[in-house]
This record gives sequence, C-alpha cells and structure tokens, in this order.
Amino acid sequence: MSDGAEHGVGSFEGEGSAGMESDEYDFQEDETEHDHHAEADVDNRDAVELEDSLDGAGGMSDNYAEDEFYAVNSVESIGWIDFLNLSEEDVFWFNFADVDIAFEFYQKYAKHHGFGARRSRSEKRGEVRIRQEFVCHRQGYRSPKFYSMPNRQKRPRAETRCGCPARMLLRMDDESRHWHVAYFSDAHNHHVLELRFSSMLPGHRRMSEADIEQMNDMRKGGIGVSRIHGFMASLAGGYHNVPYTTRDMHHVNAKQRREGVLDAESCLRYLRQCKTNDPALYYKEVVDGEGVLQYLFWCDGTSQINYQVFGDVVAFDATYKKNVYLSPLVVFSGVNHHNQTVIFAAALVADEKEETYVWLLQQLQTSMKGKAPVSIITDGDRQMKSAIEQVFPEAHHRLCAWHLLRNATSNIGKPKFTRMLRDCMLGDYEVRTFQRKWFEMVEKFGVADKRWVQDMYERRHSWATAHIRGKFFAGFRTTSRCEGLHAVISRYVKSRYSYTEFLRHFHRCLMFVRAKEVEADVECAKGDPVMTTNLKQLERSAAENYTHAIFYLFVPILDRACAMRVVDSEDNGSYFIHTVSRYGTPGKDWRVIATSDTREVRCTCMRMECFGVPCEHIIAVLVLNNVHEIPRSLILQRWTKDAKLVAVQSMGVIWDSVQLTQHWCLMDWYRKVCKIACHNTEKFQFVRDIAMLMLKHFENEDARDTRFPPEGPPTEDGRGPARNPPRRNTKGNGAHGGKKTQRCRLCWEVGHNRTTCPVRRTMESSSAVADDMDSMDTNMLYDNQSGDVYATAEIPSF
Repeated sequence: MSDGAEHGVGSFEGEGSAGMESDEYDFQEDETEHDHHAEADVDNRDAVELEDSLDGAGGMSDNYAEDEFYAVNSVESIGWIDFLNLSEEDVFWFNFADVDIAFEFYQKYAKHHGFGARRSRSEKRGEVRIRQEFVCHRQGYRSPKFYSMPNRQKRPRAETRCGCPARMLLRMDDESRHWHVAYFSDAHNHHVLELRFSSMLPGHRRMSEADIEQMNDMRKGGIGVSRIHGFMASLAGGYHNVPYTTRDMHHVNAKQRREGVLDAESCLRYLRQCKTNDPALYYKEVVDGEGVLQYLFWCDGTSQINYQVFGDVVAFDATYKKNVYLSPLVVFSGVNHHNQTVIFAAALVADEKEETYVWLLQQLQTSMKGKAPVSIITDGDRQMKSAIEQVFPEAHHRLCAWHLLRNATSNIGKPKFTRMLRDCMLGDYEVRTFQRKWFEMVEKFGVADKRWVQDMYERRHSWATAHIRGKFFAGFRTTSRCEGLHAVISRYVKSRYSYTEFLRHFHRCLMFVRAKEVEADVECAKGDPVMTTNLKQLERSAAENYTHAIFYLFVPILDRACAMRVVDSEDNGSYFIHTVSRYGTPGKDWRVIATSDTREVRCTCMRMECFGVPCEHIIAVLVLNNVHEIPRSLILQRWTKDAKLVAVQSMGVIWDSVQLTQHWCLMDWYRKVCKIACHNTEKFQFVRDIAMLMLKHFENEDARDTRFPPEGPPTEDGRGPARNPPRRNTKGNGAHGGKKTQRCRLCWEVGHNRTTCPVRRTMESSSAVADDMDSMDTNMLYDNQSGDVYATAEIPSF
C-alpha cells in the first residue's frame, strides 16, 4: 500500500491520466482529531472507485451544454440556493468558477444535510489542477499505529472516521475553465445530524471577517473572549445561532499572534503612527548586531507635561511576565497633586544590567528636556544605584524601607532586631543619636560581623531619616506605589501578549490612571470640603489652595497644632526664633524661625522641606501671630489645584482610538438598521443590496490604494526591520528543560515548603513588622507620635 493511498491523497490512475501529477491538498481536519490521530483511507478500492466514477461520470456530464448549467461565480450567490430541498440530481446542474467556490457550495450542502466536509485528493496536468474530490468528514479510517502508541499520556480521542463513501467529484472544463460536478453521492454509512447540531461540527465552525474584526476591537478594550462570545450570542439571539465556540475564538487569536512575525517592527510602527497624532511623543529603540530589539523606551506628550510639574520625585522599578518574551518592564512613576500615582515613562528591556539602567535614565533625561529629578526612590538594586550616580549625581537616592525591613527579616530573622531597625530607620533623630542607637542595637544582638549589617551602615545616607532630613521625597518611604501600579498594569496586560498587544493595552492602563486624575479634578471643582477644626481661617485657606487629597492630609496637622504652645520667642531684628513645645509633654522642643511679617517661616523638624506641607509647629507660630491665611512661601505649587494650570495638556488621542471610535459609531447605526430591516422582507432586501454594493465598492478602492503598504513606513535610520526577541515559555521551566527545583518560599531552602518551614514561627512575627510598611506612603506625613524623639536641627538662614 502506498503512502498516498494511506492518507487518501494519490494520483488518479487509468485513461487520461498519463503524464499527470497529483498533489496533496490541505485537509479541513476535524478539530477533535489531533495531528497524531491523522485518519487514513486504507482501502485500495477507493482509488479504483475514484477512477471508475470519474471515467463514468465524465461521459455523463459531457452530454450537457454550457448554457444548461447554473453557473455559480461568487460565494454570495450560494446564499440564494435552497440546500434543504436540493436533491442529488439537482447538484449536477451546477458549475463553479473555481474550486474554492465549489468547496463552499459543498460545505453549505453538508451543513444543511447533517455532516461535515473536507477536501481530499486532487489531480494536476502539469501545474494546473483539473480534478478535485470533496468527501464527508468521516471518510477514511484512523491509522492503526495510533491505536498502540507507547507512553500515551491522554485518553484517546473519540473515533470519528468510519470510511463514509459520500463524496463529490469535480472536473475542470478545458474550454470554459469552469468546474463541473462529475460524480456526487450522498449515501452515508453513519447517522447524519440535525441542522441545529451540524453547525457545531468543526468544519462548519468559522468566524467571519466581520466577527474577527469586532472581536479584535473588543479585545483592545480589555474584554475577555468568553464575554465577547456571550455578547455575540446576545446579538444572534442565542448561543445556538453563533457558528463558533470560545475555543475557535482562542484559535483565531493564536493564529493572529503566529502571523505577527515582525512583532518588534510592528510595535515600532505603532509608535510612529501614534506620533503622527501626538508630535510630542518620544520613543527610542536599540537593536543588537543581528537586528533583534533589545531596549524600547517611550513616553507621550501628557507624560512629559506631568514630569515637568511632578517630576521632582521619581520612583522606578522593574516588573516581569508582562509579555510573551518575558522582557522586564521598567516604569518611571511619581505622585501628582491628588496624591495619586502618575506615570512618566516606560521601557521594555532585555536585561537589568547597569548599562541598561544608564541608557534608560539617559533617555528619561533626554525626553524630559534635560530636567533632573530632585529625589529618586528604588528597591535597593545595586545596578540601579550605580546608574543613578552616573546620570543624576545630584539627585537624592532613597532606598525602599519595606524592602530593607524584609531583608532584615530574611538575613537576621530576629523580630526584636527588625523593630529596633525600624526605629533607627524612621526615627527623627540627630545624626549623633542615630549612631548611638545603631551601635547599641548591633552590639545587643551580636550582629556586628554580619556582612549585611555592615553594608546597611555603609548605605545609611540612603535610608536613615537622620541623614535624609530636609530632602524632598513627597512622602515616599517605600516603593509600594510601584507595586500598586504593577498590580494595576497586570489587570491590563498578560504574559501571552506580543509587544504590539502590550503597547495597546498599556495605553489603556495609562488612560485609566489619567481618568482617575480627571475624576479627582472634578471633585475639587464641584464642591468645597467641610471645615472641622478650631482653626477655621487657616483651614479655609488650605481648602482654597490644596487639592482635596492634600487638604485631608493637612487637617490632622491643624488638629495637632492646637496642642502646641509657643513657650519662648527671641527677637533677632529681622527675624524671630520661637520655641514650640507640645502641651503636657515637657522636654520636647522645636524651634521655628520666622520673619517679622511671617512671610518666611521654617522649622527645625524640617517636615516642610520633606513633604511640602507646613508642620504643626509652624501653624502654632502662625496662630501666635494671628495669621489667617497660609503664606504663599508655605504652599508648594505641586500640591495645589492649579498645579497644572500653566501646562498645556496633550490631546492624548492616538490613531487607534480614533479608528475604534469610528468603528463603534458605525456599529451602533447599523445595529439599529438591522433591528428595523430584519422584520420586513422588502426592507431587508433593500439594506442587503445597499450593503453589498458598498462593500464591493470599498473593496475595489482598497485594492487600488497603494499608499499604505502592508509592511508599513520605512524605518527612520534606514536599517532593516527590527527582529523579535526569542520567545520564552511562561509555563513549566521555560526553555531550560528539566524539573524545576522546589524551594521554600520563606527561607528558600530545598527539602520543605513554607508550611513545614522550621523557621516559620520566628519569621512570621518579624514579617508582621515589615508588612506594616505597606501603608506608609498612604500616611504621607511623619506623625511620629509613637515615642520617636524629635530632633533639633541647626537653624536655617534665610
């Protein structure tokens, strides 16, 4: 038995076949059959039957003249045929312009008569196909080798092939080049399905181009496939009227991803197209010697405006598994005047080396017109620290307090040590007091020889409040804002997304973040907060200037100011030095220096310099001087309602959003037309004819339009298209193979898990201390009411 006969594809033997070649044609395989379950026609009689039927039927079809046949020249004309009442004899009266139209005809016939169809053998004369066979989807038999597969992991799939003899044979007429039915049999050796069930056979489950386009548009809006399928069912009047399943939709999505061969170049083209609508958009890419995309940095016009206003403090961190290449995503973020996270820029990188972060910071500096941040906060990555020192040497670098306490838990494992470290880290001490407490703590726990402890002390200028007092961090103590932002991004992007899909969905996330700012602006504009403190005039002044979010952070300061007393005032001519103490707490004093007109006021606690909001000690001095409005020197512009007044807002509209809006407008209008026209035959025919006419017209126009070639505009620097990075498997152990070593999530040792970890009880109490840091950035101010000693700094000069 030949290989061709085994798979139902072979040469036609007999008269008229000399010198003809046969070719294999793609099968419309049953979706329930996997590749290793390929079915085979193992009966040699099929070849003989095909030869005899073609030779016998050839003489029959020759008896008909060309004008006696019903010519089917387009797929649209198939829709007029009544397949339910079409007999076997009637089929011979049709001829077809090409094989694809003929197969569509047989597919429709099969659907209405309860079976599926697929292409089978074909015959060529030279390079021209002259014969084609269509068969029932249950034709042939499963190859015997698939019944005895060794090491089978899954249950064998259901048997679907039973050697059904139903088939349709076509022959091309040499003169007219039309395809005629040479043989047709509708005799099945199995039960056929009802029409309502046959539509769910794999050969009949398909998505139209319109459905695929609508699904793609809805997926751009973040709607899942299951919900889209439900929406399609509601439009069609039920799930039974939708000719495809969610699995088919997933297959279409997977096929589209596979076809996106030039994904890297496609995402660059997407950014170039965005730039046509947002000229301020900045992006920069780096490819290696082989043309593979390594780094991609981008920020739009609105992000640049936000940076000019709120870019004094920048936090950045890397997150993972946000694309199919597993390229780390680096997001530069900050805090706006509503105490909300704002995104300045983002980047996809191939690695996290020092030179990578140097390049990213240089791109940030270039895109932001050379403006350098005042302060930067990171999670303590050494490559980040080195890059910051090279690009922004004047910026204050702060390490995340939460990460430091978590490292203390894992490196030392003593809850009391973690608590004392927290006091040293956040206590508002003088430098001498901090050093004394640090060495007492180290000596008490006997950890002086620990390398981690030594390294922490060397980096104390980046985390100890005693060393960073007076430096502006806008309330940042941890990178919890970054972690929260990563959680938001995770709702929009998935690890299976290509670069192009990632950019589209990341833009949606960006629009969501900015929409929250708009909502906060509306809240500030539509009403004023209620006054609740005893210092009504100062509270009203704060409400008029600050946004609601900052105002509500300032109200507790006004309450605490009522407990402050000015115990001494010293006149130095051009300014006064006031000594302020909390009522009922002797020994804790702060000195406030103020000009005689109280236009310039400073305090030794330096919380005004750290956060940008007056402390309770300054408020006590203002009350002493009967000041009813907060001086302008004490109101930081970045916290006010008018912080972005001078900034020109970007439109924030990209080409894809315009196209999507137009698509939904047309969909809305045509849904209304369909709802009205479907109830009346005349209206239906009128709308159908108009729609087909417009479709034909637009298709012809698009075929002649060569302004936008499929490959898109040429690259800016004349190089070839950027190549995709290697795809990494997001399941299992990736490309490395082998079984992944399981480690404990607490101590990272092998041999047990976190439930049976021997040090779990010790570490749980320590972790509770570190977990308290998660809410620090929400409580923006340094309240320090838990016993921390307030230090007295040197009096600053004006």
